[in-house]
Amino acid sequence: MTIRQTVRRVIVDVTVQDANGKPVHGLTANDFSVTEDKQPQRVLSFDVYDFDKPSISRGPNAPALPPNLFVNVPMVPERGPLYVMLYDLVNTGNQMWATPQILKFIRSKPAGTRFAIFVNSDGLYLLQGFTDDKGLLYAALDPNHPKHHMPRVFLYARNYGAGNACTAVDVLTHIGKYLDGIPGRKNLIWASDLFPLPLGAEEGDSACRDTEVQAELNALAQAQVAIFPLDLTGVDVNPGALIKYATEDIIASETGGRAFYSTNDVTAALDDATEQGANYYTLSYAPPSEMDDGKCHRISVKLDKGNYQLSYRRNYCRVPEVSTETDENLRNADSTFTVPLQAGDVLQANMKLGAPMLHDLVFSAHVRTDGGPVVATPAQMEQVQEQAAFYRTHRRNKPAKPLPPVKIQTYSIDYRVLDPQFKARAERTGKQPTLEFTVAAFDDDGRVLNGIVNDGVPEESTQPSENKAGLNKTGLFRIRQTLVVPLNAKSIRVGVRDRMSDRMGTLEVPLPLKPEPVTQASNPAH
Repeated sequence: MTIRQTVRRVIVDVTVQDANGKPVHGLTANDFSVTEDKQPQRVLSFDVYDFDKPSISRGPNAPALPPNLFVNVPMVPERGPLYVMLYDLVNTGNQMWATPQILKFIRSKPAGTRFAIFVNSDGLYLLQGFTDDKGLLYAALDPNHPKHHMPRVFLYARNYGAGNACTAVDVLTHIGKYLDGIPGRKNLIWASDLFPLPLGAEEGDSACRDTEVQAELNALAQAQVAIFPLDLTGVDVNPGALIKYATEDIIASETGGRAFYSTNDVTAALDDATEQGANYYTLSYAPPSEMDDGKCHRISVKLDKGNYQLSYRRNYCRVPEVSTETDENLRNADSTFTVPLQAGDVLQANMKLGAPMLHDLVFSAHVRTDGGPVVATPAQMEQVQEQAAFYRTHRRNKPAKPLPPVKIQTYSIDYRVLDPQFKARAERTGKQPTLEFTVAAFDDDGRVLNGIVNDGVPEESTQPSENKAGLNKTGLFRIRQTLVVPLNAKSIRVGVRDRMSDRMGTLEVPLPLKPEPVTQASNPAH
C-alpha cells in the first residue's frame, strides 16, 4: 500500500473580473480575506499570474542546436497556465458545426499558450500532448486528415455512454489523474452539448449520484484543475436549457472556472476562456486542523473593495490519498495514464507521454542511436520485460513465459546539467546534491515500452580543495543512460529531478531521430 503525504497548505487560485468580464489587475494580498468553514485564515503566500507575462525562452534568434541535441528551454516564451481541451464527441451531436469553430480558434490562438487535446469517442484518448505548436494541435482535430481515434464524425455515442453520468465521471477522473502532480494551474475546457453530471440529484436517479460527482469535482480542484464547460448547442431558446446552464455553472463554480453557453460563436468563447483562465491570483493558507477527518470544508474568498466577480474552488477535503496494488489503474499497466511508480511523486507525475516541458532545472540531452535495429537477444528481451514491468507498477508483473524476440533499437542519452545552486548548496552543507535521471519510451497510443531511473553524482573538480564537497566549481553534472526500445517507439521522454529541492526539468523527443554525422554520434554532447 502507498500512502501519499503532502505539506499542509491549501492552495486557492482566484480569478477576479469586473462588470465587463475583464480581468482585474493590481490587487495585493491585503485586498483578500479567506475563511474556512466561516473561520478566518491567515494568507501564507500570495502570487500574481498575468497572461501577458512570458516565461524564459531561447529567443527567436538563438543559434540552432546540433542534430539531436535538446534543451528544456522553449524557443518562444510560454504564456499563461496549461490548457486542456476535452472534445466530448460522445455527448456532442453538432460536430459538423462545432469542429470548424474549434479549428478556427486553434489557428488564431495566442502565441505561447500550451494546450493538450483529449477526445472522448469510443474511449478517452490523448490526441496531442501539451504544445504551443498550432500545426500539431490543428492536425490532431483536422477532419480532413483525422488521426487515430478522432473520427470525421462520431455516430456511435449511445454505445459509449451518451448522457451517462458514470461515464462522464470516469472521463473526468482519468483526466484528473493525468494532470495530478503536474505543477500549477490547469484549465480544462470541456467542449460538449451535454454535461451529464447529476448535481443535486436524488438517490436512485443515477448509479453515479451527487456525492460521487461532488467528490470528483473536489479532487480536480485539489489538483488545481479548473473546469470551463463550453456548451456547443448554440443559442437555445428552450426553457429546459436553463436547467442545463445551471449545472454548467455549478461545475465551473466548484472548481474555479467559468461556464460558456447560449452562444453561436464558439471561437470567441474559447478566446475568452483562454484569457480569463490565465489571469489569476494564488493564495495559500494552513488548514486549522492537521487531522485527515475525511470531511470537506467550505472555502470563501472575499475582496474588501470593488464590485467584482470572483471564481475559485469552493471546498477543501481532508482525505488521505491512499492507493493499493489492486487499484484498477495499476492493473492496467499499458494504460495511457500509467506512470513510473518507483520514482518520486514529482518525477513520476511529469514523465507521462505529452506532459508539459518543465524548466525549473535546466539541462541538455543528446539523444542518439547506438548501432542499427537488431533482433533482441534473450538477455535484451528479459531486460525490456524487467524494466518495463518495474517502470509501470510496483509489482514485478513479468509474463509467465518469455516474450518472442522483437526488433529493438538502442538509444544513448548524454545529459549535461549546470546549476550554480548546486555549488552554493555544497559549500553551505558539505553535501553533494543527488539528481534522479529518468527516460521512458512510448508507442503511439501512449503505452510505456521501456524506461529506467538512475541516480547521478556530480562531476568532481580537478582541484578538490576548491570545494568541500568535491563538486565541480561550476556545479556541473554529466551522466549517460542507455535504453533498449522496440522499434514501434514513437517518442522518448527524459527528465531530471533534484531530490533535495524537487526542482525538475523534462523534455520530449519525437522518433525517429534526425541523421547526424558519425563523428558527432560517437561523442557525448558537452
